[in-house]
Formats: sequence, C-alpha cells, structure tokens
Amino acid sequence: MSAPWKLAALCLGVLSRLSGADARSCNPPGLVDLGYAKHVPTYVNTTASGRKVSVYKNIRFANPPTGTLRFRLPDTQLPKTPGVQDGNVPDLENHCISSAHPGAPFPPYNGTTWGREDCLFLDVYVPDNVRPGDSVPVMQWFTGSAFAFGSKDMFLSPLGLFDAMDDDTKFIFVANNYRLGLPGWTYMPGEDMTANLGMHDCLAAAKWTSNHIWRFCGDPNRVTVVGQSAGAGIIGLLTVLDGGEGKLPFQQAWASSPAIPPRRNPIERQRRLFQMILDEANCTSLECLRALPEEDLRGLNHLFINILPSDGGGGVFGPAPGFGPVPDGTFIPDTPQALFQQGKFHKELRSLVLGNAANEGMGLSSDVGMPENFPALVRQIFSTASNETIAAIQSKYDYNDNAAKLAWDWTTDVIFACNAANLASAYQDRARRYIFSAPHAVHGQDLFYMFYADQETTPIEDIEDARTLQRNMLNFLYGREFDWPLYGEGKWITNITATEFEALELPAELDARCQMVNEVVLGPANGV
Repeated sequence: MSAPWKLAALCLGVLSRLSGADARSCNPPGLVDLGYAKHVPTYVNTTASGRKVSVYKNIRFANPPTGTLRFRLPDTQLPKTPGVQDGNVPDLENHCISSAHPGAPFPPYNGTTWGREDCLFLDVYVPDNVRPGDSVPVMQWFTGSAFAFGSKDMFLSPLGLFDAMDDDTKFIFVANNYRLGLPGWTYMPGEDMTANLGMHDCLAAAKWTSNHIWRFCGDPNRVTVVGQSAGAGIIGLLTVLDGGEGKLPFQQAWASSPAIPPRRNPIERQRRLFQMILDEANCTSLECLRALPEEDLRGLNHLFINILPSDGGGGVFGPAPGFGPVPDGTFIPDTPQALFQQGKFHKELRSLVLGNAANEGMGLSSDVGMPENFPALVRQIFSTASNETIAAIQSKYDYNDNAAKLAWDWTTDVIFACNAANLASAYQDRARRYIFSAPHAVHGQDLFYMFYADQETTPIEDIEDARTLQRNMLNFLYGREFDWPLYGEGKWITNITATEFEALELPAELDARCQMVNEVVLGPANGV
C-alpha cells in the first residue's frame, strides 16, 4: 500500500473510532442485505407533518421456537432465505401466542386468544432524513401487557415521535416480539427448559440490533431500549442478567412502570402450576408438552389465562404464581432487590430514565372490600406473610378518605413504583426518575405523552408537555443533558403534572413504603 493510501486508511479509522460510527456502508430506505436475508420496506408511512418513514416489517431474528426448540432459548443461527422479503404479513399472524384476560381493557381482544409460535420477528422504522453514511442513535421498543398478550406493533406507533425530531435528533426505531404467557414464561427447575424465555427473546432481539442496525445507518454503540410495564420489567431483569457479568447489547434504558413480580423463591407454586399444565394437556412429561400441536398449546394458554382463576398477583395472569419472570438461579440468580444490594448488576450502562404513574394500581387491583380483603391481596404475592407483616404494611398507607386507595397504592408500589425506585437507587449517579402525576395518572398514560401523535389517537391534557417530553427523549438518545435532575443520593425526581415538569425530592412516605416492600420481598418467611 502506498503512503497516501496508508494515511487515508489511518484517518478513516481514527474518524470512525472518534465518531462511534460504523465504517461499513448502509443503504436506507431501499433494499437492505442482512447477510441471511434481503429486505425492502413493507410500506412507507407519512407522519402528520409530512415526514416519510420507511417501515421494514417482520424481519426474523430467531428461528421458530417450535418442536425441540419449544421452551428453549431462542435459536439465532438463521439459515439464508432466498429472494427479497417485503415483510407483508396479515395483521395478527405475526403475533406470538396471546391471551388477553377478560378483565383486560382492550376490546375486542379481552377474553380471546390468538397468535402463533413462529413469531420472533422485529420491525425497523427509518425516517427519510437518515442518509447513507449516517450513524444515528437507535430506540428499541419492548412492549408491555402483563407478559400475556400483544406484539411489537399492537399498542403504539413511533410516528408522533418522528414528528418531534429534526436533523439534529434523527433516530431509528426498532420493535420486537417476544414469547408470552405459557410458551414464554412456563418454568420448572430440574426440567430441560429455560426460565424467562420472553426476556431471552428480547435480549436476542437487542443483540440482532447490535449486529445489524448499521445496515440501516444506525449506530450499534448508541442503542437505547425503551419499555413499558412488562417490557420495562424485562429491561429491569436484563440489568441484573448473569449477576452483572458480561456486557449488554445496549447502552441506555428508559423504563416506564417496570413490572417485575416480587418473587424470590416461588418453587412450590411453580411445581403446582407445572403439574396443572401437564394434567390439562394429558401429559406426564415435558417431552409430551413439546410434542403438542400448536393448536393445543394455544388452547392451554387460553385455559390458564382466560378461564382459570388468576390468583398469582404480581401483575401476571394465570394460577399462582402465574406466567411471568422468576429468579432461575442462573441467568437471574436472585430477585433484583437482592442483586442490587449485592452490587451484582450491569454497571456499564451509561444512563437510565425510570418512571411510574402516580395511580398505577387504580383499575389494576382487586379493590373491593378494603381494608378487610387486604390480607388476601397481599398473600396473592407473599403467600405466607404473617398477620403482623400485613399489619405493618397496611400501617404505611393513608386510605381514610377512600378504602379502595389502599389496594391501589399497594399495587402501585409492589408491582411498579418500587422497581423503578430500586433501579434508580442502583444507578443513582446516572439515573433520572419521574413520577407521572397528570390526571388521572393511571397505568400507561405516560405513553400517550412519550409517543404523542394527535388528540384523537393519543389524547392528553397538554400538548406542549408532550412535545417537551419527546424532546427530552430524543436528547436522551443522543446522550445529551436535559433539565431533569439525576436521582443521586438525595433521591431527586421529576414530577410530571398536567402543566409542568417539577423537580423535587422523593416524598419521604413513598421512600418509606418502598423500603418496607424490599424488606418484605427479602424476608425469607414471606413465601414468594
């Protein structure tokens, strides 16, 4: 190589390292060659402001989790697919097996079951101001809905957020499916199966993004995972994956209402649930469950989520302990509360935003007959909690003006708010925490602000508040500062009201309630 070419190559290498950009070429919004498959945009959407967004639908990131792969880790050794894929699949046919409990507020889905096992796909949204040679930040979305139903594109669209960006804040959006309900969260220690498969699917999808997003002009060194409810809970679990060993395939996280069932040792209840599944399937072994036709697996999912009592508590559906995350002793060695206290979490993450709505539990809790029924509500999660423990919990709550508020606030704390608080405390020097208090401050309402598009599809109190929040999100993707305080030792939060973003110290009573929740979770006598 001649001296001028050597110098040019050296300069290109230095520039690439300085910018974090991938030196390889990218080619949106046209054909993208992933190595194992070639994709073209399924369609081009137009935002309210007229921006064009190319959407690459249903890109496979793992092989079908069927047959011998059922109840096992996602297989990401993908074979080559001939031809050019356009991702055009009829609605609902790309969803994982889903059952929406009759009490879920999503007509016409509530009480129904749909979807299929071959569902490990993701979508990539590339706006028209992303050009070849760019290397822009990436937002990856993990959807919510109680670990039981939904998909990458069922509940929200990023088009409103694309309207909020300009050339200084352009980004790429990725959304992935993961296994749900019985196929995604069934686990029995000692059997040839892996716990928390929905979490592992999200991890595999994030690894796909890390490996392939450069082909769409995205920067694999600036990936922010964003999730709400169950999706945010998966993010929380990933922060303690392998007790903090190794490296995660993303650098930042935004977790809204992280739902992590507070279970530390639910082995006996898991054993009973697994035996119930075997009995209902007329099986005596895991091998028999693996051999069931997909239609039978879907029927079992419908039975256990939509028909049988969901008495597991903890934000999941199904008989106790329900279908949701559990410590498995390997990938998730213990409950996050314990691992944070032991310093066993992923400290390489650069920055996090962690939040919850003030009234999460309203509409999500069994609030009839309070306070008389409060012990039963607590024991759905903490099955052997003593009367003394329950009395101590109850004493932390002010519900004199409305007895149902006892159930609402307890549900808010134990399933959502205290998980956000624990994450913020673990990452206090790089975490921002918010509480969403705009009326009615119910579960998922902050998503309408985060992904605001218009008053018909995302009705909100204050449009300027939404646009401010969206600008903050875009600055966060870029690693820029914005005017929310770091959580820090002072436990500072941002209170999002109907009209403003207010910085204040975490109220002492909320802090005390979460300290109490952690003590109960970590108490060996409480049978979780």
